[in-house]
Amino acid sequence: MKKVLVWTASVLAVLVVVALGAGGWYYSGMVIDPARGPASYPIEVTAVSGGQVTLKGGGDTDSPGMYGLTWAGGSALVGPVSSVSGESVTRLLIKVRKGELKPGVRAYLDRWMYGDEDPTSALGLPYEKVSIKGYPAWRLDGQAKTWVVAVHGRNANPSETLRVMPFFHRLGMPVLSIGYRNDRGAPASDDGKFHLGASEWQEVAAAVAYAQSQGASDVILYGWSMGGAIVSTAARKMPDAPIKGIIMDSPVLDWTPPIEAGAREQGVPVWFAGVAKFIVERRTGISFDDLDQVKHASAFKTPMLVFADSADTGVPMGAAAAFAKARPDLVTFVQTDGGGHVGSWNVDQARYERALADFVS
Repeated sequence: MKKVLVWTASVLAVLVVVALGAGGWYYSGMVIDPARGPASYPIEVTAVSGGQVTLKGGGDTDSPGMYGLTWAGGSALVGPVSSVSGESVTRLLIKVRKGELKPGVRAYLDRWMYGDEDPTSALGLPYEKVSIKGYPAWRLDGQAKTWVVAVHGRNANPSETLRVMPFFHRLGMPVLSIGYRNDRGAPASDDGKFHLGASEWQEVAAAVAYAQSQGASDVILYGWSMGGAIVSTAARKMPDAPIKGIIMDSPVLDWTPPIEAGAREQGVPVWFAGVAKFIVERRTGISFDDLDQVKHASAFKTPMLVFADSADTGVPMGAAAAFAKARPDLVTFVQTDGGGHVGSWNVDQARYERALADFVS
């Protein structure tokens, strides 16, 4: 009997290990596998009249501020919430940019404002498509010697950076909005996986070198979400680069909180995130310790402007706040409320751009 119990316990232990491994492998893929699925349209337009649009569904339709409303073949700009009734939210309709907005249209609230458009179609700004060591980038010219190297987030694209281009254009500052490995239209990494900044920082290094070759005296690095992980890692890896400043919006400065947040969203125990991190490190060779910018805060020497929103459930703002607290000599921290992930600009464009102006002046 004792042998049977030992055998049963051994089998159960093996099954538990196998289950943890399989589950961890699957969840690790959600972290590092590029996702290029079709757009999701969770919001239904139920009414359009009198300069107002009524929306139902989506979970974020009552977010404060200004957003794009993007649907298949169309785009509009919407302003503040006018009223809320049950599951329906009515917002100011600023402008229908293209397509027909009518009841029955399914859309999403677009923090990028302009979907997947480019600087010319979205903003009327001239730009050039360039290749930097094989990686695509948008180049917007200006007279200033300080260039902005803009880096979008994970599973995003350079359209995420459109919102701030008019600001820098008014200042005459060139903008280089870059792609990186595993982006759509860019070379894949050798393993086809995101390295969460541990390898992608090399595309930032190439962009800085390119800017210098084109006459830049120095650069400002600007990263959104995982782009924040990328530019902060680049700054640490390039201590002698001519980096004048770093701007980050909803940055991933420690990967543990967003991975744990993802576990909660998937309905699995938070401790399972540790299993996923362990497997990610083995699958990619990266070190989460090295990507913990809060832990390495003392290594930075460049002034920084950090935006974070208290309603960000994807990349909770705690790590950004801790980073700012660790380096008050370098970091200007701007907190907004209600915008969610990369939504600080949308909540209060004027305040956001005042902070930008103070930082770059």
